[in-house]
Amino acid sequence: MGTDANNVAPRVRLTQAQLDRACERHLAYLSGMVGGAKLSLPFFDLSGLSFNGRNLTNANLSGAILRRTSFTGAKLDYADMFGCDLSEADLSRAQLHRTDLRAANLRGAMLTGARMVECDLRDGAMASATRTDFRILGMEIGPADISAAIMVDADLTRARLNGSTARAADFSGAVLTGAQLTRLDMRDAKLVRANLDGADLADADLRGANLTGAKVRTEALAAAIRTDADARRREAPTEPVEEVDAEGAGPARPEPEQLEAMLASHAQWVGSAGRSGQQLDISGQDMAGMDLSGRVLTLMKANNAKLRGADLRGAQMQAAQLSGADLRSADLRFADLRGAVMDRANLIDANLERADLSMLKTARGHEVRTSLVRSRLAAAVFRQAKLVGVNFSGADLTGVVLDGAETTGMMLDGARGLPV
Repeated sequence: MGTDANNVAPRVRLTQAQLDRACERHLAYLSGMVGGAKLSLPFFDLSGLSFNGRNLTNANLSGAILRRTSFTGAKLDYADMFGCDLSEADLSRAQLHRTDLRAANLRGAMLTGARMVECDLRDGAMASATRTDFRILGMEIGPADISAAIMVDADLTRARLNGSTARAADFSGAVLTGAQLTRLDMRDAKLVRANLDGADLADADLRGANLTGAKVRTEALAAAIRTDADARRREAPTEPVEEVDAEGAGPARPEPEQLEAMLASHAQWVGSAGRSGQQLDISGQDMAGMDLSGRVLTLMKANNAKLRGADLRGAQMQAAQLSGADLRSADLRFADLRGAVMDRANLIDANLERADLSMLKTARGHEVRTSLVRSRLAAAVFRQAKLVGVNFSGADLTGVVLDGAETTGMMLDGARGLPV
């Protein structure tokens, strides 16, 4: 993480006895017992203490100092460890299923035999807009750092490490099948006998890495950076070039007061069936990182809008026009996107858990499909989402998470990357 955790003061420090009592209450909480309480110790100083063998499922340790802390054999499934400092910590044989370790510091940590299936170790920068706790404390959010970590025989199946750093890390014998490793800095890493089958290595930096005996697809390796010449060829900017106006300015970004007025007018327009108010049109505008959660955005026009990292949780977006929109890392959990048009949109790393993208039924009984034709959806999360009838024709579905999703009648003509 790109900050000095010591700058956050004062840090609350617990004794081992106090921590043990908190862990016991958490176990009671998980068991539904009276007197139980969820373990929530964000930004605490717990360095050097022991969580060995503890069940910490769903615990909150975000931003905590955990240097040289021991988690041997601990269960950390679904835990929030965003931005925590785990440098030189011992997580040997720990279980970290779907644990949030974005922006965490694991430099020199011991993770031998750890089970990290679908663990999230991505660059946390795109979550900065929604992590107000870190912003208030003045803590910068950056890539996860697992440099020099020992991950021998760790299971990182379908883990996401996009854009993070793993220089000189030891992945010997590790399982990285289906892992998202795009733009991961793995220079001088040890991948001896590692299983990288199905891993996405696009623009991963493997200069100096030892791949002796590793299982990796030729086409995946070809997409990685292996030499200095490869790196030079990729030095040109990879981000989309923003459109500029005649004076050279970037896309317009409305002021908060202006946006609030626009949203209120749009809600009035929707509620009055167009008789009053004004339809929201943010096409081409810069709305990156903005909080639009729970807003009425039905029928809005947002073609080519910049909504990267935006908070759209629970937003009403029925029949919204989002063709070509940049929704990378946007939070669309519980959003209602029935009948929305998102053709050619970029939803890489977006979270659409429990979102509704099923067909929209009109007042006249017609059904309108949600359209994501030729959209980019790599590593997007559709867990328990409603995807009945969605048109994914020509879309990139590499590494998408579809656990529990309703997928009946999806159109997949020409779509790529979807697991068989």
